[in-house]
Amino acid sequence: MRKQQGFTLIELLISVTLLSLLMFTGNYVYMQLASRWNKELGSFEQNAAQTKAVYLLQNTLDGVEPYLIKNKKGRPEMFFVGGSDSLLAITKRGLIDTQNPEIFRLTAVQTPSGKYNLVYQAISGSELLLINTEQNIEFTQQKVLLTNLDEVNINYFGWKNLDEMAMQTPGVLPTWQNSYSGIDQQLTPQKIRVTLIKNQQPLTFYSQLDKEANTWFSNYMQTGDF
Repeated sequence: MRKQQGFTLIELLISVTLLSLLMFTGNYVYMQLASRWNKELGSFEQNAAQTKAVYLLQNTLDGVEPYLIKNKKGRPEMFFVGGSDSLLAITKRGLIDTQNPEIFRLTAVQTPSGKYNLVYQAISGSELLLINTEQNIEFTQQKVLLTNLDEVNINYFGWKNLDEMAMQTPGVLPTWQNSYSGIDQQLTPQKIRVTLIKNQQPLTFYSQLDKEANTWFSNYMQTGDF
């Protein structure tokens, strides 16, 4: 008759310990992989959102067009006010109303942390008919396009004024400028350059505008109002 054999207490303890180690190792590896996956997925979604915001922003700037309003004396002026960290203009490719021109303001707003959020404010042309420089613009919509930017720089390429463009003096050409006023310069720029810096990484893109903005004055010239 054979003697019945089984696990001793020591063998059982060793087996339980090894099984526990395997389970702990497997769980640790799983948690590491899951954490890495979630981190990469979150980064991808964040980058995708930022890429979409930049695309929408460039599309809006590509749609900026000359728009004439009248000053106090009834003379036509170009509605365009651009600074190094802000821009006020009219676009035919707005973010809010895709059916009508949109009056918008783009502003880099500094946060308490010292970073910048790029804020887009707008009102549809169907809600406000812009006629003169004295009108008050109250934006009805607002979107935060980008957050936690280190720096925002907007530059403008164009003639210094309408007279300089008309004279076409040899050697005098359009230049890059840190600000551009359609009201003072009687023109809109030919290009807009936007530089966004985040985590010390710069992103620059350009928008091409109407190179012959002066032709918008033709009707006023014919009637003698200009």
